[in-house]
Amino acid sequence: MKIIKAKVLSVISILILLVISNLKLEAQNIDPSLLSLKGINMIGVLVEKVNKPLHDSGVKEEEIQKEVVDDLRSADIAVLPMTKMQNIPGSPYLYVNIGAVKSKQRDLYAVSLSVQLKQNVVLSRDMQLKYFGATTWSTSNIGLLSADKLKDIKDYTKLLVDKFVKDFLIANKRNN
Repeated sequence: MKIIKAKVLSVISILILLVISNLKLEAQNIDPSLLSLKGINMIGVLVEKVNKPLHDSGVKEEEIQKEVVDDLRSADIAVLPMTKMQNIPGSPYLYVNIGAVKSKQRDLYAVSLSVQLKQNVVLSRDMQLKYFGATTWSTSNIGLLSADKLKDIKDYTKLLVDKFVKDFLIANKRNN
């Protein structure tokens, strides 16, 4: 009887250790880029100037800037003008870069979309090393679009911004 109790206790102990170790592993699997969004209260938005093929198809960075800011604000993420970001700890801002290059063979364009959260960081191994505008979160997409679809690039950009909003809200434990 004592042997059976000892074996049962051993099995239970092993199960408890497995559960605890699994919980530790799950905690370690949190995406560090998601954690880099935690505690940010307000951000700036900088949309890079679009190149000629996009501009000629009607894509304007001013319109994209407005849509990105509107998307962030509709999720209750405070947005400040870039000129005021130096007063915010870390100076976090969302950087949007969109480009298109025409293919030589067809009426297709190679398109690149990138949305990045940039902020000032300090290296833990040397607190004197400070990096301004380091990318701590990013998402991107590349693909081929026909000339008549280039105007839809705003919709594709919105999908990437929506991913940022989702991650931001998760990191800051807000539901929207």
